[in-house]
Amino acid sequence: MRFTDAEMIGMVAYQNLYGPVTPQRLDMVAARLGMDIAAPHMKKGKRPKLKDHLILWSRKVKQKTGRELLGMLKGIQAEYDRQER
Repeated sequence: MRFTDAEMIGMVAYQNLYGPVTPQRLDMVAARLGMDIAAPHMKKGKRPKLKDHLILWSRKVKQKTGRELLGMLKGIQAEYDRQER
């Protein structure tokens, strides 16, 4: 994919304002873009907040083990097989 000169200038300006765009933080880029899109449509005097556009991933849920995930997938597959018959 090639960028035009105008797109490159926009990307450099964006990075100078908000920091580098990296694959690890594309959620921040998407949230910032959402803020920029929403800003002109908000009531006068209101400003969009980053937290309103950023998806927060919960860390409180215990992560399943590989065996638990495999068991869950086998159960889903068994249900599809049962419905198919």
